[in-house]
Amino acid sequence: MLETKAPGRICFFGDHQDYLTLPVIAGTIDRVIKIKGKPNGKDYLQLKLINFDSELKINLKEPLKILKKGDYLRSSIRVLNRNGITLNKGYDVEIKGDIPINAGLSSSSALTVAWLRFLVKAAVPDSKFDDEQFARWAFESEVLEFNEAGGLMDQYTISIGGLLYINTLETSYKQLKISMGKIIIGDSGIKKKTQDILQRLKDGATKAIEIVQKHNPNFRIHNAKKQDFYELRKNLPFDLQPYFYAAVFNHEITQSALLEFNNSNCDLNKISQLINAHQDILDKKLNNTPNEMIRMMDAAKSAGAKATKIVGSGGGGCFLAMIDPQDEKKVLNSILNAGAEDAFSVKLI
Repeated sequence: MLETKAPGRICFFGDHQDYLTLPVIAGTIDRVIKIKGKPNGKDYLQLKLINFDSELKINLKEPLKILKKGDYLRSSIRVLNRNGITLNKGYDVEIKGDIPINAGLSSSSALTVAWLRFLVKAAVPDSKFDDEQFARWAFESEVLEFNEAGGLMDQYTISIGGLLYINTLETSYKQLKISMGKIIIGDSGIKKKTQDILQRLKDGATKAIEIVQKHNPNFRIHNAKKQDFYELRKNLPFDLQPYFYAAVFNHEITQSALLEFNNSNCDLNKISQLINAHQDILDKKLNNTPNEMIRMMDAAKSAGAKATKIVGSGGGGCFLAMIDPQDEKKVLNSILNAGAEDAFSVKLI
């Protein structure tokens, strides 16, 4: 029997920044996707998807030339095949997890990373690959194979683990040895269209930056300061100014958070203020937070939460709440009473 698993993740800073090659700060949580399987003596993989109460069969001799969008199970096989790792024997596989599906905690990337680890264990059991290699394979399997709009935050965070500052321009990372205190996740139950949201926001930001650079060839978003927005927004049509604002100001917020994390006396109250500032931009500039979720976040704050922020692409799904331990039950109840489908505590792992 082979077993692998991979965790979900929370983005604390840098939502809608990684696809602009701007940095992010994200961490893995104690909710996971688990995969286990045993050889079946066949030439196919028989997958039982417990959370969906369904089964799937993948023939190992499939050409895999044309894949259905979002079929990360097959795209992972195709990516590994290109890298000389080929599975030649079948397995009966069970996949299950406790990460809310399509809700902002990156269940899809957790599945992809766990699946890649399973396939590699099965195909080349004596080979060793580092975590960053799995991150690269996962990014290729999800984003590059289907030309999706996302960046590499999810795959890197989940493959490497812990609280990370990820420089997406240089594809490098730094472990942050800081406790974020008590964290609650509220699952709004609102369904979202992740790729549609990512594509809209990416297109808006990319177009705005391109126009600014056309008028100011020396401008680089990676070096932008708040003052740059006020000086350069005159070059942009009104409808693109919010995207440019979000790119510049959220980048500054992430940098401020990194400075605080690097402080030997990291002040979580300052971190919570920065998270709230980040959410304010996500809501008011990028319009990715439904009113129902704002009411849930407001309820959490009224019950004692120091910071709240939507996680993932937005448009629905989950949000985080930073709290003091003594307020846990009160905040959990407030989120549920405000209409959330679920609310639970998580730990960074």
